[in-house]
Amino acid sequence: MVKIIKYGQKRRLICEICGTLLEYEECDVKTVQTGMNEYEQQIECPACGETVVVN
Repeated sequence: MVKIIKYGQKRRLICEICGTLLEYEECDVKTVQTGMNEYEQQIECPACGETVVVN
């Protein structure tokens, strides 16, 4: 059984371009309009400079 030890502010994901494991906080996330009434949350990978979509 998985247990939560500590709630944290930081989240992690892997950059799909370069494979780097990224750790980010909510203040790093940018909301970008991608279409009419469509928005994505994104961060920038510091290793390769590409935009990574946050789910």
